[in-house]
Order: sequence, then structure tokens, then C-alpha cells
Amino acid sequence: MPFMNLPRFFLATMLSAFVALTSRAELPTYAAETLAHFEKAGVRLSKDKGGTVTKLFYGGKPALTTQELQLIGHLQSLEQIALNAPDVKDDEWGFLKKLPNLQALTIWHCKTISSLKPFSGLQISSLTVGGCMGLRNLNQESPEKNHDAVLTLTDLPNLTKLNLYHSPKTPNDAHLAHLAEQFPKLEDLKLDFQAPRGFETSITPDGLAKLQSLPLKVLSLENVQSLGPDHMVAIAGISSLEALLVDARRGPPDVTPLVASIKKQRPELDVQVANEGEKAPPKRSRS
Repeated sequence: MPFMNLPRFFLATMLSAFVALTSRAELPTYAAETLAHFEKAGVRLSKDKGGTVTKLFYGGKPALTTQELQLIGHLQSLEQIALNAPDVKDDEWGFLKKLPNLQALTIWHCKTISSLKPFSGLQISSLTVGGCMGLRNLNQESPEKNHDAVLTLTDLPNLTKLNLYHSPKTPNDAHLAHLAEQFPKLEDLKLDFQAPRGFETSITPDGLAKLQSLPLKVLSLENVQSLGPDHMVAIAGISSLEALLVDARRGPPDVTPLVASIKKQRPELDVQVANEGEKAPPKRSRS
């Protein structure tokens, strides 16, 4: 059959396949090419004094494809990665396990993950996951998977810092028990107690007491509307705790009673609050 007589849909299919193969062939295949590709794309890369690239920050614009983001696996010297709105699905994060020096991972506003399982099994010491609405949007048929997303995070033996907020959330005692059991080295922990839509926050003093087994130095909390004096007693029982940071910028309007309650229990504790109207979350007053 003459080439010009081929059906249009067949020609279109052949052209699409050719373009896909060409695009893949143009992607970098080793570290030096990858660095050049990312620098051209506007990805922020930082080097140590010896000139080795150790940090990567991707702000989400211009948008990079999944295949481009997976090139991060070529940069085995990376120690810190921060990705905003990465277009990477649950089963496409294998590149993280190619990075033997990775210590800190931050993922913001990811719409393409339905659980935290992709970040399990790493050797990192610090993990931040926040505002990842894929946990809600991709679990609409099974909303309990959104509610219990934190239970899918496991096997991080070196984790000392964990920052979870907005999505995923930790609105009940089972979540606190999971964190205490799975990550016994935690020294810095941030939690958001507001339950996803359709559920209620059910944190109890006994639940918070689970955190007393951890060597926590810093505990940061958002959405503490459901907490009372008994909850503060449980927090005060974390003997290693040096600082309690309460982010009340989105409510409740007055956390003064809670602050007074825990200061009564632990007057030496550094308690910092960010109230409505403040731009930044609270920080420790001293290191």
C-alpha cells in the first residue's frame, strides 16, 4: 500500500510514537547532562564548597514532566530535595531510592499521590509532606484512605524530623500511636489535627501520651480547637520537650487558656504561638 494511502489514524499513531521516542532519546542519560538540563529548566541547584551538587529545589514552574523529574535519580550526590507540585504518581517515585546520600525530602502540593507509601523505605532523617491534595482528590471513592494516609508511611529508620500538615492530617489517636511506634527517633514533629471533611477530630489525652515515648525536642501543632487542659498535661509529660509551637493562624481565635495550662505544668517550656493575621508559623525563641 502506498504511504500516502495509509489510513489517517494509523499515520497519527506512527507520528505520536515517533515523537515519544524522540523525546525520550533527548532526555539526559547521566549526571552532567541532567544538571545542564535542570539548570536550563530553572531548577535551583546548590553546591557545597567542593562544587558538588547537594541540594535541589523545584518550585513547580515551568512544569516538568514525570520523566524529567525522574532524572533526579542520576544526581547521587544529592542530600536535600524539595519539590513543589511534582507530577509524579504513586508508582513513579523509585528514583528516590537511587540516592544514597539523601537526608531531607520535602513534597508540597502534590496532586498525583494517593498515599504516603512512595516515601517509605528511605534512609532520610527529615521528611516534610504538606498540602498534597491528591490524598483527598484521588481517594474520593474511599475517603478513609485520605483520613488514614499517615498509616501508609513506614520504614524510615533514621527519621528524626517529620512535618505533616494540611494534607496529610493526623486527627485521631491511632495516627499518633503509629508515629510513635514507627519512628522512635523523632525529635521534631509537626501535626495538623483538623480532620478531613466527613470525619471528626478525636485526639484524646491518652493518644497524646503515646508521644511521651519519643525523644521529642520540638512539637508543632495546627488546628488545636479540640484540645483542653487534659491534653496539655499529656504534652507536658513529654520529658524531653523543649519547645511547643502552636500555629493558630486559621483558628482557634484564642489559645491563651491552652498556653497558660501547659506553662503551669512546664514553666521552662518555650511556648510560641502564631495568631490570626501573622504571616509565618511560630518559631522557637532559642535554639
